[in-house]
Amino acid sequence: MFLLRNYSCVNLNKYVMNVINTYLYTQNLVAVTTDERVGNTLTMYFTPNVKIYRGVDQTVRIQFKNRDNKATSILGKTAVLTLTDKDQGTTLLRKTIENVDAAKGAGRVRFLESDLLNLDAKYYTYAIKITDGEGIENPAYADDNYGANGTLELNEGVFPLFSASVTENFDGGDTGDAIYNDPYINRNDAAHTAQVYFSSAFTGSLDIQVSLSPQTQALNNDDFTVLKTITYTAQEDSDVVHWNGVYSAVRFVRSTTSGTLSQVLYRP
Repeated sequence: MFLLRNYSCVNLNKYVMNVINTYLYTQNLVAVTTDERVGNTLTMYFTPNVKIYRGVDQTVRIQFKNRDNKATSILGKTAVLTLTDKDQGTTLLRKTIENVDAAKGAGRVRFLESDLLNLDAKYYTYAIKITDGEGIENPAYADDNYGANGTLELNEGVFPLFSASVTENFDGGDTGDAIYNDPYINRNDAAHTAQVYFSSAFTGSLDIQVSLSPQTQALNNDDFTVLKTITYTAQEDSDVVHWNGVYSAVRFVRSTTSGTLSQVLYRP
């Protein structure tokens, strides 16, 4: 005799799998223009801070409205957003606002990663200027009291930033300077790249030396060990070298038989 039992299937994934919710949306910025055809009463409104982040390209949508809080056309007009540092009294960026739907007053401004590369993470002031077909300029207001300046908040620590290469020219001799890294950032999977350049056919070798010393300055020769030696014979074309590992410092040592190994560009 066989007994049949009903078993219900349980989806264990919903109990053991973490879920990250993420939202894709474009920041919208309201800019109010003056229009003699509309009454002088301003509708109360507030433009929040614009938040952007270093390390990534990002787009901010801009909606132009009149004093009646209705979309207004910017056909035949040019709009420019200016970013300034009020503390220093300097203009940092000027970005032409692209038309998305000029008849409906819709535009956008795109902040590139390279635009923000040399800016500190802090609060900045932005302003928008509109120029019509006759060359007449007017501000676009950011609040309900004819304030022409808004606040842009630049944040960092969210996305990785571009890191420029360190140049070793061997100005002090065949043993290059110690290049100090931040090993605690990369943990156990740090990638390193070196681009080696030659000004004439080079025969000799290049040592890549590394250190695990916790010191961040004044390392001695005893603190370094040879990680890799690359041998060249009549080398003229540049060479790229890759390696992995977490090291507190790196340096390059060349040994020349003939020709010139002129430069190493290194990026941890």
